[in-house]
Amino acid sequence: MCGICGTFDHSDRTAPDEKILRRMLNAIRHRGPDGDKIVIRDNVGFAFNRLSFLDLSGGMQPIPNEDESIIMMCNGEIFNYMELREDLEKKGHRMRTKTDVEVIVHLYEEYGPDFVNMLNGQFAIAVYDTKKQTLLLYRDHMGICPLFYTRVGDTFVFASEIKAILEYPGVERRLNLDAVEQLMNYPGIVSPITFFKGISSLAGGHRLIVTRDGIKNEEYWDLIYSPEEEDLGEEYYVEKLRELLKKAITRRLFAEVPVGFYVSGGLDSSVVACFIGKFLKDRYFSFSAEIGDGDLNEKEFQKLVQERVSSQHFCVRVAEEEIWNRLSNVIYHCESGVKESYDVAAYMLSELVHDHGVKAVLTGQGSDELFCGYAGYMLDAFRGMQTASMSEEERRSNEMLWGDPLFRFERIHPEIQKIHKQIFRPEMWEQIEASDVLKTSPINTDKVRGLSNQKRRSYIDCKLRLGDHLLGEHGDRMFFSHSVEGRHPFLDREIIEFVRTLPDKYKIDGTNEKYILKKAGVGIVPDKILKRRKFPFQAPGMSALVKTRQSQDFLQDDIINKYGLFNLDKVKQMKADYAVDGFKLMGAYEIDYLMIVMTVTMLCEHYSLTV
Repeated sequence: MCGICGTFDHSDRTAPDEKILRRMLNAIRHRGPDGDKIVIRDNVGFAFNRLSFLDLSGGMQPIPNEDESIIMMCNGEIFNYMELREDLEKKGHRMRTKTDVEVIVHLYEEYGPDFVNMLNGQFAIAVYDTKKQTLLLYRDHMGICPLFYTRVGDTFVFASEIKAILEYPGVERRLNLDAVEQLMNYPGIVSPITFFKGISSLAGGHRLIVTRDGIKNEEYWDLIYSPEEEDLGEEYYVEKLRELLKKAITRRLFAEVPVGFYVSGGLDSSVVACFIGKFLKDRYFSFSAEIGDGDLNEKEFQKLVQERVSSQHFCVRVAEEEIWNRLSNVIYHCESGVKESYDVAAYMLSELVHDHGVKAVLTGQGSDELFCGYAGYMLDAFRGMQTASMSEEERRSNEMLWGDPLFRFERIHPEIQKIHKQIFRPEMWEQIEASDVLKTSPINTDKVRGLSNQKRRSYIDCKLRLGDHLLGEHGDRMFFSHSVEGRHPFLDREIIEFVRTLPDKYKIDGTNEKYILKKAGVGIVPDKILKRRKFPFQAPGMSALVKTRQSQDFLQDDIINKYGLFNLDKVKQMKADYAVDGFKLMGAYEIDYLMIVMTVTMLCEHYSLTV
């Protein structure tokens, strides 16, 4: 992958400024330290930082078509490019490079804007058609690669990270209160919302069409589950999943530079690692992070997998002190507040990968959302016990948010709103209520009506947890903080299409989650891993920080008052509560509000945001 940014002047009066494009590129140099290039064509400027994987000497972007009427750049990978390239060459297209992404510009020539439906990959794409004077931007189906945009006067500005957009003159640096409230209610923020007022995130499965007449946002794909499926039998699904996993993993190991994989000790990364060990005999690098002690430490399971695959293994120990020392840098790269500290472990892991000369790593990301690995899928089995205690207010909230009055997604939102009101200053809370993010659903509820709870939860998890949180601030931004690319076999297009037709009973069998995935791993993954219960990744929260330090720079009275966002008395009360011996939040079941307060304040400091 790489870093891309650019501008498009709607008025056609002002040519792009190369110096500005250079500043934008420099802000995201960490995404592509292997070279850069700027191309200005008409009223459009394209700028590119390269992290090279294929055609190391000749694959620089942007890339034009044969007559240079179309120019393209892509942050990402096209995993089915070989078959696409072969088909295009048969149709007479001439390739300038051996890189995977060049097929995009020729696909656009051949098939027009809908070429994106032919791609199996992870990508953020910019295509400029000089004849139509149209700029098209695409984000991959699941939202692995980020793409942000804004408008300044007559100029449309876009980039792989917001910090590049902030280098464009006239871009306001204001905190988006809707993002803070989303973070308090959901696993993370949800596209198009970002923490920067006026700057939007293109959602996964969407494209922008930018012309002199304006900007059009279109959805080209979505994870659509059908209410009923044909049952082809367990044996068919087990063998099909094994075949698809082998193909997806093999595609993501192809590169002219070293590639490795993560070993967490959990089922998902173990499946990826053990399939590599069994079916791909080459020796690869593996990486893991040790965090916590006792039950929190997964070293035993990591060692079990590493020994099974005989990889060259490297490990980083994430000490509690390291978390607090690095969290500020993490927030700078996240461009987001967070409510868990585990992004620091991801940050340190990518540093470990980079230090050993590896440019890409495979992960197990996406498996929990597609194969129903979270606790919520089990709790749905006890729906009757939940619904009995639901108030009418909660039922109305659930109907509006999730399309079903009796479906609860993790939080009782009317209740936690009472807590949120105490955390903000009264004048800030008035603004939040005026544009309350809970007045509109973060999903299209028509897409989940009539679905089983399992499919409904999977769809919501993919939209609220996976896209902008796990693949975004926790994934992409942490990988690229050290110029590393993350690749996710479970998010292969063919696996996603397989899951969409998989009957519910093969994902959860009684109380056995990810049933079909475990079956596909029999004889490949160690039994001790397959039989292990789901173990959520955990890292110390703010209660640990408050107990181990006398002062916290970003929670001091003066800095809280500086922004006027949070209620100082409530912040002091939370600090006192957290400092009590024995105080401990219940992992994912309680929201670490003090972490949100601190990291949002860090974000404001890093980017000089006004509130």
